[in-house]
Amino acid sequence: MNWIDNVSKSFASVVSSNLSLGHDQEEVIAYGAFALIQTVLSIFAIAAFGLLLGVFAESMIISFAAAILRKFSGGVHATKPLNCAVIGMIIFCVLGLMVKHLMINIEFVYLIGLIALEFAFVFYVMIKYCPVGSANKPLKNPDKRKRLKKQSLMFTSSMLAVNIVLTYAYVLTNNINFLTAAVCISTGILWQSITLVSLGHIIIESLDTFMGGTTILNRRANK
Repeated sequence: MNWIDNVSKSFASVVSSNLSLGHDQEEVIAYGAFALIQTVLSIFAIAAFGLLLGVFAESMIISFAAAILRKFSGGVHATKPLNCAVIGMIIFCVLGLMVKHLMINIEFVYLIGLIALEFAFVFYVMIKYCPVGSANKPLKNPDKRKRLKKQSLMFTSSMLAVNIVLTYAYVLTNNINFLTAAVCISTGILWQSITLVSLGHIIIESLDTFMGGTTILNRRANK
């Protein structure tokens, strides 16, 4: 995504020149612009592919739940921004298809059991592994690690509460959308928790290598 890098640097240069900012501040602006553009493009890709596959709502809910938890918990990264966007698009839309299949073919009681197992696994991973750093963002500071772990557990707990409310709403109204949203949320945070362990690293690393990734992904860079 060299064009994003060029656009980000050009934008930062114009802003820096107009505001008489220093080089370090210009680099911060360029990094922020790059991150914003990449995020917008990733969301657009997931939305477009989700619409094409008929899982727009499912893939968007899953991706947002995963993205918010990722903010606190960290996780493995692809070696290139383009790879990251494409891998995210593929994974979240595939997960959306899986949720849609589950909603059609799995009975309510088994869905509740599945959600419970997902949350149990997520809490286990958050307690044991979270947060996980990367080469660019190693997490060595004990206070920061403790804060991020606490935030991850708080977010996971809040999603559990939301799932309980959504499930209860489904029981009262028989509106399948409530139950679908609950399954999507649990699936999103489940995927994010998987990116903190070896299985997630293997999946992302394999897809990244297939797409031309040129370096080995760091596993548990914070360790």
